[in-house]
Amino acid sequence: MSLLHPSRSRRAAAWLGAGLLALGGLAQAAGPKAGSIDPLRLQYEREKADCLSGRTSEPRDICLREAGAAYAQARKGRLDAPGDGPAEWARNALLRCQAQPAEDRELCERRVREGQVSGSVAAGGQLTTLTVRSTDPRKPSGN
Repeated sequence: MSLLHPSRSRRAAAWLGAGLLALGGLAQAAGPKAGSIDPLRLQYEREKADCLSGRTSEPRDICLREAGAAYAQARKGRLDAPGDGPAEWARNALLRCQAQPAEDRELCERRVREGQVSGSVAAGGQLTTLTVRSTDPRKPSGN
């Protein structure tokens, strides 16, 4: 037999439940300790969410399998292909500058070497810009 009145015991249980929920919320809001966030896991979770929401062109089962395989390879340090990195990307960008007309080639190469990068591959692409100020007078157009 309960020592408390039935409505009091229900109220006490409700307050206890609310308190536990509040403590759980505070613990979750505090988040993980600094340094314990795994960037590879975060990337995997993003890819998995994309698969589940249908934001990819692959069927869901294949997308999930590929995301899991990429995560496993990344954890083993085997995700990057040999020769695939910033140095190779810069070399390829400089090669693309060779296709530019002679008057644009130098600025293209400077943009690759000195430009400021904005955006990301995940967001759709990276944009490299270079601001050049010149004191040369402008050539008249149309002559």
